Amino acid sequence: MLNSRLKIAFPLVCVLLIVAFVAPVWAAEYNPGVSVGQWVKYGNYVVTTPAETVISPDWGMIEVVGVSGKEVTLRTTGAYMNGTAIPSEEGTCNIETGIINGHQRYILAANLNQGDKILNLAGSDIINKTETRTILGASRSVNILNFTNSYAGQNIRVTYIYDKASGMQLGMEMEITIIEPAVTYTNSYSIIDTNIFDCEPIPEFQSWMILPLFMIATLLVVIIKKRKHTTQ
Repeated sequence: MLNSRLKIAFPLVCVLLIVAFVAPVWAAEYNPGVSVGQWVKYGNYVVTTPAETVISPDWGMIEVVGVSGKEVTLRTTGAYMNGTAIPSEEGTCNIETGIINGHQRYILAANLNQGDKILNLAGSDIINKTETRTILGASRSVNILNFTNSYAGQNIRVTYIYDKASGMQLGMEMEITIIEPAVTYTNSYSIIDTNIFDCEPIPEFQSWMILPLFMIATLLVVIIKKRKHTTQ
């Protein structure tokens, strides 16, 4: 009887010891990967909505203004296409608990991987994919979060892209479809500059570029017409 109990107990003890040593390796560590003064600038905003009064943002910026333990304080700034400034706001995010105060989830913990849990993120509780992408000319490991949800006659699809090393959001795509009446809203943006990693920022279009571009286009039209005339 004693021997049979030992035969059962010994494998159980081995399993418990394995779990005790391996479980900490499996668990993700939730630590900030940013420092005060780092920032990400967004552009390429695409906003579609039936409402004609909606003005799309021209650019937006998220700046790290505080880091304390697991809590990161972010400041948002930006401007609309018509030149109106977007009111600056500050908010906090606990990158371990996911508790947010002030704005949406612009930051995750650093160095998370596919399958790691993300607390308090609506519609998704794990990182769906970790992959390498070229971001502004730089090779970066990124974490992808995507989810779909349906409720109250609406279908929602959202994809977030985060820089793995820093945890900062690099872009977002969202589509909301109302079944009846059939209406679709979309919103997307992507990174255009940052000081978190070495990159090639996307040049901003300036009003003074209009005249040179117009002159170049006119010159090309004249050249094409002359070539057609000589070949006839």
